[in-house]
Amino acid sequence: MTRRTVPTTQELLAAWRAEAAAAADPAVADRLCERLGDRFRAATPPWDLVALAREAAAGTTAVLVLDGVRGSGVAAGLDGLGVTVVRHDGAEPGELPYPERCVDVVVVRDRAFDAEEAARVLRPGGMLLVEERAVDDLRELHAVLGATVPHPRRRRDATTAGLLDAGLHVARDEEWRGPVEVADVGALVAWLVAEPERAPADFSVDGYLNTLHYLHMRGPAWGQPLVFTQSRHLLVAERPL
Repeated sequence: MTRRTVPTTQELLAAWRAEAAAAADPAVADRLCERLGDRFRAATPPWDLVALAREAAAGTTAVLVLDGVRGSGVAAGLDGLGVTVVRHDGAEPGELPYPERCVDVVVVRDRAFDAEEAARVLRPGGMLLVEERAVDDLRELHAVLGATVPHPRRRRDATTAGLLDAGLHVARDEEWRGPVEVADVGALVAWLVAEPERAPADFSVDGYLNTLHYLHMRGPAWGQPLVFTQSRHLLVAERPL
């Protein structure tokens, strides 16, 4: 019978540092799931934001994308439609540097935004698509990390109320929860580095070593994955004609 070799803390630390360094490369981050393979399994919502955006943008002329996720994401998914796609990278919500009624579709993913501003730049009949993390997204993970949720979360009803106050008609309002399974702490580290919007602002392997070791002992050390709960919601709104 072959005895299982138990890595030392220093060996784990070296492995986790290597995962963090690799995931910091944008080219690696954009292909994270492919790189991690079965080490990282995340359920997906029943909707596809890019597909919804493509459907809304078909036959229009201009789309504004407010995407809080690193990488090309939604904007790249709109290639080939023959429409002008503008990605706005401003970090904070507030006034958008665009004229009134200048776009047919606004797509917002995982970032704060001003509903009044989104409504202002939409043309009559235009559509706003919003996908964002709910307040309880990955709450088990953040409870263990002992850190404030890294980016502001909004209650779905608060977002909906903001859209209605801006004069938009909410046509679709959905919430979803699903699991994410991480086979080992190295994969968790890679995920948090590749998608820093999910991690505490001060996250690093060395700074969170004790917590990472605790997570390792909670499951992966015994061949069990770490399981967390994703929570997201989708809102689709229209500007009246």
